[in-house]
Amino acid sequence: MAEKSKKNKSPFWARVRELVSRSSRKKRGVNLSRLSALTQAGQTVVVADKVLGSGKLAHPLTVAAISSSHSAKAAVAKAGGKFLTLAQLEVQHPTGKDVVILI
Repeated sequence: MAEKSKKNKSPFWARVRELVSRSSRKKRGVNLSRLSALTQAGQTVVVADKVLGSGKLAHPLTVAAISSSHSAKAAVAKAGGKFLTLAQLEVQHPTGKDVVILI
């Protein structure tokens, strides 16, 4: 995450930094089917690992993740959503209000 994120004292972004810095053994990717099942249309979601393209996304979401597969990006765009970097999302939502973390 960007230098600016270290200056942000929001507990939400501190938690995101903690999750992102975990060992890769403790992280697991999140499939589109899981995103679709656990979210509602129009929500903003932070994924602490990679977004994978397995499954279908039934509604538009704004997704910020460490990385994603090409098929996941295409599916999110097809559903009417968009992908952002974590730094871009932090600028848009500095306090983390109305943003959901999926682990």
